[in-house]
Amino acid sequence: MPFSAHNLRLAELRIFANTLYYGFGDLTDLSQDDDDPALKQYELIAPCIEDGVSQKTRAAETGVSRKTIGRLIEKFAGGGIEALRRKTRSDKGRARVSNNTFNFIKGKLLTHPQLSFATIHRQLNRLNAHASEFTASYQQIRRVRQALNEDLIVLARSEQEFEETRELLIRHEAAFPNEMWQCDHKFLDIFVWDNSRNEVKPVLTAVIDDYSRAIMGYYLDLDPPSAQRTAITLRQAIWKKENPNWLVCGIPDVLYTDRGSDFRSTRIQQIAAELGFKLSKRRSGKPQGGGKIERFFGTVNQLLMSELPGFTPEDEPAAAAGMTIQQLQKTFDEWIIAEYMHRVHGETGETPFDRWSNHHQHPRLAPSFEVLDVLLMTVPDDRMVQQDGVRIFNLRYDATEFRGLIGKYVTARYDPRDISEVLVYLDDKFVCRATCSEIADKRPSLKELMRARNEYKRELRKEIKSSIEFAASFPEALRKIAAAPPIGRSSQKIPFKLKRYQVDE
Repeated sequence: MPFSAHNLRLAELRIFANTLYYGFGDLTDLSQDDDDPALKQYELIAPCIEDGVSQKTRAAETGVSRKTIGRLIEKFAGGGIEALRRKTRSDKGRARVSNNTFNFIKGKLLTHPQLSFATIHRQLNRLNAHASEFTASYQQIRRVRQALNEDLIVLARSEQEFEETRELLIRHEAAFPNEMWQCDHKFLDIFVWDNSRNEVKPVLTAVIDDYSRAIMGYYLDLDPPSAQRTAITLRQAIWKKENPNWLVCGIPDVLYTDRGSDFRSTRIQQIAAELGFKLSKRRSGKPQGGGKIERFFGTVNQLLMSELPGFTPEDEPAAAAGMTIQQLQKTFDEWIIAEYMHRVHGETGETPFDRWSNHHQHPRLAPSFEVLDVLLMTVPDDRMVQQDGVRIFNLRYDATEFRGLIGKYVTARYDPRDISEVLVYLDDKFVCRATCSEIADKRPSLKELMRARNEYKRELRKEIKSSIEFAASFPEALRKIAAAPPIGRSSQKIPFKLKRYQVDE
């Protein structure tokens, strides 16, 4: 018998067939492929093909009909092991309905994704009265729904939902520290006491490095989001930190934000132009574009806020506050530097501190701290230099550099978080740092100063009220005033003469 492809297939399967038939080895040790139905069918006919066992004998051994044995041998002879595999139906997974019925059901589901199967079934019954091919059972309608691409259903329901849940994200990954920063604001899930003992939610403004996930700077307070908050946060993010466990600094290549009005302000654009970084805005209606900063905010709420009194997740009743905003600021600062910066990040596999510091680089810095002060501190305030210095907030700031400047107007800039000193400029040129000796050792913020003044006024008002109430408690001390005579009608008539104008005489 000449050698053929059929003989080649026999040779290739000989060892495997012998193993199956004669039991060489433990069948439980075979691979999952040995559960293939085609191989089990070959096991039935292997003795007939390999050893010439008759079909009648093999049928008696296995209990399978001789006709089935013969049919399997014919299949194998015609196409080998592949011919023994059961062919998959071309319409597997689809309801067995006409094309028009399938397309009608599909169109209804895409037009009204929430339409019930019962409604579609009723419409098909009405349509079937005019065209008999339009018919389907509840189960068939359900199979049509299951066969549809889920992307079709979601897009038909809502384009925004499709973009948020089904659309592929092109996620940027920075290649080195300071290549890109993300900045955003977030109301934290916690209630704290403000200075008037009102329970309010604080606002966190944070700048995160895209590459290392390090927090470059932050601002935690009760003020609403603003360009001022962003500017102060950037000032802290850019300059060198005093704490050795928070050695991150530099100017980014790109600052990535959402499209909030504070990020689109002229002031932020000026800062970007002067310091040489690009502003990049998130696409409108694409919250997933700020995933890294949003994940950080989630980490803050989950790992820190949830452990503090006053924690209130979204859509839950407000919990009673248990700490002041000053206590939260201190707790948050310690957590950022001691824990977050030295905690392994789930995506990078490194701590933010190590990932930022292990990358050999020379951060791009501002020429001087004063350059940042010009750009990032509060809006300038013009004041005249007097003999005793410059007065701001009813506080006196002095410096030896004021000699020769008496009578001139200078520009004073200050950080609202620390008003113990102000920066003085003349014709946009830095002159000096002026300090207030009254508060230099306290380094108070502008809010603390205003709070102290208001508290002082309240104490004065209390003293005034107490004094007035004490004096009023002694009515006998009042000077007696003689009573006026009673007003009565006089019996004597007083003549009344109407004065006439000259023309009436």
